[in-house]
Amino acid sequence: MDLRAVSRRVGIAAAVVTVVALVAPYAVITGPEYASQLATYYASGVVGWTGIALFALLSAVVIASVERGNVDPGTLAGTAVVLGVATTASAATWALAVEPSPVFRDHLWLVWHARVVVALSVPVPLAAGVYARELLT
Repeated sequence: MDLRAVSRRVGIAAAVVTVVALVAPYAVITGPEYASQLATYYASGVVGWTGIALFALLSAVVIASVERGNVDPGTLAGTAVVLGVATTASAATWALAVEPSPVFRDHLWLVWHARVVVALSVPVPLAAGVYARELLT
């Protein structure tokens, strides 16, 4: 088994899945009565949902581009680890800052949504770290 290739694929997939899970309520919850509540929900935390999505997508791009050879692979692998940690840290601060609103009563699964996003983001820095270790050894 090529641990370097597997960790690369896992890192990219985890970053993409994190973003998909992050934006899932926009696709599922409809109605003008929930628009402001969802906006407040997503604006919670230090960087809000846009920061989480940005860090996750940048992680995917950096991990995917390490093998291209345009920049020093060690530098990009380290950058991927930092971006992965930033993704999980921003998701965790967002999850801690989320306050329940009336939308939670109608959609009980939303209570767990922020925690699921954090859990899905954890493999991003782990896979990036394994990838960096395999690349540099």
